[in-house]
Amino acid sequence: MQQLKTLFLTPGCFDKGGVSRYSRYQIDALERVVGPGSLRTMSLLGPAADSLEGFVKIDWVANGNALRHKAAFALHLLREASTWRPRVIHTAHVHLSGLAIAAARVCGARTILNTYGCEVWSGMHADASFGLKHTDHVLSDCHATAEYLEEEQLRPRGTVEVMWDCVDLARFFPRPPSPDCLRRYTLPDPNQHFVLMTLGRLSHAATYKGYGRLIEVFARLAPRHAFLRLVIAGDGDLRADLQRDIAARGLSGKVVFPGSISDHDLPDVYRAATLFALITDRGPSRGEGIPLTPLEAMACGVPILVGNQDGSREAVAEQRNGFVLDPFALDTHAAMIELLIRDPELRGRLSKGAAEVARERFSFDAFLQKHRQLYRRL
Repeated sequence: MQQLKTLFLTPGCFDKGGVSRYSRYQIDALERVVGPGSLRTMSLLGPAADSLEGFVKIDWVANGNALRHKAAFALHLLREASTWRPRVIHTAHVHLSGLAIAAARVCGARTILNTYGCEVWSGMHADASFGLKHTDHVLSDCHATAEYLEEEQLRPRGTVEVMWDCVDLARFFPRPPSPDCLRRYTLPDPNQHFVLMTLGRLSHAATYKGYGRLIEVFARLAPRHAFLRLVIAGDGDLRADLQRDIAARGLSGKVVFPGSISDHDLPDVYRAATLFALITDRGPSRGEGIPLTPLEAMACGVPILVGNQDGSREAVAEQRNGFVLDPFALDTHAAMIELLIRDPELRGRLSKGAAEVARERFSFDAFLQKHRQLYRRL
């Protein structure tokens, strides 16, 4: 396997989004599977002002998404295919899959493609559809995406392999949050408050993540529970609108917007939560594969609430670590949060189960083993 030269293509792996994080975990896994000397990596996008803090190892970066950057990316890819001659071209996004197929034909490489959910059920360009159809091996981050690809006959049945996202359990694990982290992000003390938290990209393009619905549910509960607090972590063009909504409801003193979270601080921010909620809905240009934030939260021992319309539901195992809800059943959302507020014993069981499910289903070791098995088959 040390001679299985692999070229890994990603649209970007420097930002804090789920697809970029999946790419980073995958690069780490592939370096262990084929060896550092047998893996080369290319990224269309480079670091930006809001990128991940710290070092990310990429061999070649186009540094942009304009036509000239895409052309440079394509030329470099074809040069690598014709001179280095990889045996595998592994593509991290369907939008690069047509280009990957062309490069693979230059050098006779096998092809692997990641798929994540919204990107495939929101309509694809012709080159992406061609690439998806002709890629040798298709991976999906969840069963919901795999089932969609097969039901819509975008891939033959049984040809999509599910590889759930993973969590670095050496970083994300249960313990009390750092007091310094609580102060720096002005987070409520979970020893004194019931802290309902969500975290993600606060963007008008990501309203499917349910931030507005969560605020509505919180507004129903807050008058009955003086110790209840809401944390909406992350940043984006939707943040100001959410803050105005909170102010109009007279809830500004009970809701915290800590902004963008440093990757170093993420575990402690999750540990400040009593309950984590990301209840997404699905539709054209809407929905998730399996989102990473609930996985990271539960690895820190935090129970989760997720939606039932996309891959989010796969994060919950037999209600051991949380609950799956209809995104639009707000009365049910409120009743479930009320139940957890009033039942500390249930919260304790779910907290313990959250860490257990993270270890059983979403460890990096399991992620690595699945990649090792796939590459052995090649």
